[in-house]
Amino acid sequence: MGLHPEEHIFLTTHHSLEIWLKQIVFDLHRVIKHLDNDEINQANWLLNRLGEIMRLAEAHWVVLETMSAADFAEYRSLLTGASGMQSRQFREIEVMLGLCEVADEEYAARVEKMWPGLIAEHPKTLRQAFFGFLERRGLSLLDVYGDRWNQHDLFLLAEHAFELDRRFHSWRHNHILMVRRQIGIRALGTGGTFFDDYLAKTLRYYFFPELFEFRNELTAHMGGEVKSK
Repeated sequence: MGLHPEEHIFLTTHHSLEIWLKQIVFDLHRVIKHLDNDEINQANWLLNRLGEIMRLAEAHWVVLETMSAADFAEYRSLLTGASGMQSRQFREIEVMLGLCEVADEEYAARVEKMWPGLIAEHPKTLRQAFFGFLERRGLSLLDVYGDRWNQHDLFLLAEHAFELDRRFHSWRHNHILMVRRQIGIRALGTGGTFFDDYLAKTLRYYFFPELFEFRNELTAHMGGEVKSK
């Protein structure tokens, strides 16, 4: 049985994403090493690139949405168990960024079950490298942002890390909108999970929640009103 004509764009999109994920893994290794060696300029350059790659990755959903839900429904049953959950590279990126350090135990258990040993392969994460560098400089985020022109390298580091995290969150959000458009949120996904059981929960994931929460501290420090938790 031949491919459905629209299956070609489905395959092309996901194969392209996997190539970009490979580049992210490659550059994350470099960023972590640069930070450990106090080479912040090199780390900043690569982190900026990673943010741009994620901006590009997000645009893949726009292309995929040129395939109608009716077209997808015509060949979806042929995908069997095909799912983004099967992407080892995507899980590796999440581990390298440090998600196991901030997500719940359920996340780490799921990764270990699907990819035994993956977490142990990356004992040093970007989170650890980032906060380790900040600690060696003896500055808080408030110090860095308050003196951002004299601490410009650290300011850029924090901004690039924030932007990378934000891009991942935006990617997840738009992935969910794409899934909702193609199959609906009550349909069983090809990976064997329902929307509420898996995809919706991923919106809770942040690699650097401190960089988001810090905005409240900064606002309060400058006289703004912030609600208590």
